[in-house]
Amino acid sequence: MTDAAGRGAPAPTASPPSPRPPARYAVLTLALAAVILSPLARERGWDSFPISSYPMFSRGSIGAVNDLAHAVLVLEDGARVPASPSLLGTPEPMVATAIVRAYLASGAAEDLCAIVAARARPARPEAVAVEIVTSRFDARRYFSGAPGAREPLERAVYARCEISP
Repeated sequence: MTDAAGRGAPAPTASPPSPRPPARYAVLTLALAAVILSPLARERGWDSFPISSYPMFSRGSIGAVNDLAHAVLVLEDGARVPASPSLLGTPEPMVATAIVRAYLASGAAEDLCAIVAARARPARPEAVAVEIVTSRFDARRYFSGAPGAREPLERAVYARCEISP
């Protein structure tokens, strides 16, 4: 195209990019934020995959008092100390707890007690007895550092066996 003087029309120029991102990014960001924050609006105890209410962190009363099935060694002075997982046949504490629960569920706590007692003599010569127990702990109190805070709130003894010398 030419103008009246016969010169060509100037070439169209591109407009500079907008400093604001497209609106679709803002909508997407708001939608993701709503999904992430949606568990806050749900009733207590609700939890679902893949959107979680993270109950182990978000609710103050969940997990405050815990029951633990475990083996305890009774020392010569009467003190009680947790048996190491290796005395239950595993290096893993969670597996050791599962082993104790399985024996308790099957009514065979005495059998487990005898197994742990046989392993305890060489490992802890100061131990005089083994107890298979469930203990109830208050997690907040346990980690408070207060005197006696690591003692269980309750303890039920299912089996006790002496360790032979």
